[in-house]
Amino acid sequence: MTSRLPDMARLALLALLALGPAFLVSCSPAPAPAPDAQPTGSAASEQVDCAVARCVALTFDDGPGQYTGRLLDELKAAEAPATFFMVGKNIAKYPDAVKRMAAEGHQLGSHTWDHADLTTLTREQIQHELGWTSEAVEKASGHEPTVFRPPYGNHGAVYDRLVPYPLVLWDVDTLDWKHHDPEKTVRIAMDEVHPGSIILMHDIHESSVKALPDLVEKLKAEGYTPVTVDQLFNGQLENSTAYASAPAPGARK
Repeated sequence: MTSRLPDMARLALLALLALGPAFLVSCSPAPAPAPDAQPTGSAASEQVDCAVARCVALTFDDGPGQYTGRLLDELKAAEAPATFFMVGKNIAKYPDAVKRMAAEGHQLGSHTWDHADLTTLTREQIQHELGWTSEAVEKASGHEPTVFRPPYGNHGAVYDRLVPYPLVLWDVDTLDWKHHDPEKTVRIAMDEVHPGSIILMHDIHESSVKALPDLVEKLKAEGYTPVTVDQLFNGQLENSTAYASAPAPGARK
């Protein structure tokens, strides 16, 4: 004789079947969320706290140029972000390089339209030099420059007030434009660098591109973390103010 379910159990089973598969799916455990993607390439140092870490900013002037693409390859391989201070009139020749800088986490900076000495210009000329360059950077990359480097490092209080960006100078001059020697570029940088340094190089010279892998390797071996200028100061930069280096770790308020 076939056994029968108690009336209450049989009614409950019929109710569940009436709800259909949607109910059964909703009762299934939710899949575990995928882990957050880890930053790669030059973006790997985005979370570094330069008030604690031994940070150093790699900066490149006068480009973009014919060697900038190769430099970006080397920076990507070394997982080292950098800051580029670009001459506006060069951008139209290498727009893809500028677009790639932004896409790969590098910081975009202005170096005037045609490498003009800021201290020889009128207010209107300064506005034109910076405005034209900003437009060129934005057209190529979709982003405006966020920092400015005065050509030759020439600036002054009167001129600084006319610059709507932080003015970024340097405390380590590799003189790569003068000697064109990769080994000497690395040697000068390593002799003069300290936590908070801003290193000056030029991406228009092939010798500087050749120096980059060895320089980054040596910096990392000595405990330095390459970062952008903005990262070096933890985003605490003010417009119309000049900076040559950042305070050493532990010295910041």
